[in-house]
Amino acid sequence: MMSTVLGILKHTDIVTSDARLAAHLERCTARPAFRRALDAQIADFRDAA
Repeated sequence: MMSTVLGILKHTDIVTSDARLAAHLERCTARPAFRRALDAQIADFRDAA
């Protein structure tokens, strides 16, 4: 759940100034399960458009 919040903030000093947060976000978003969940979420928006 935090990867979504941190992903929104990934271009801010909140994430970029803390190497631990940036690394955590990278690990989370690199997980296959995260990619599948994100792809499924985006598909809902694509289908509604």
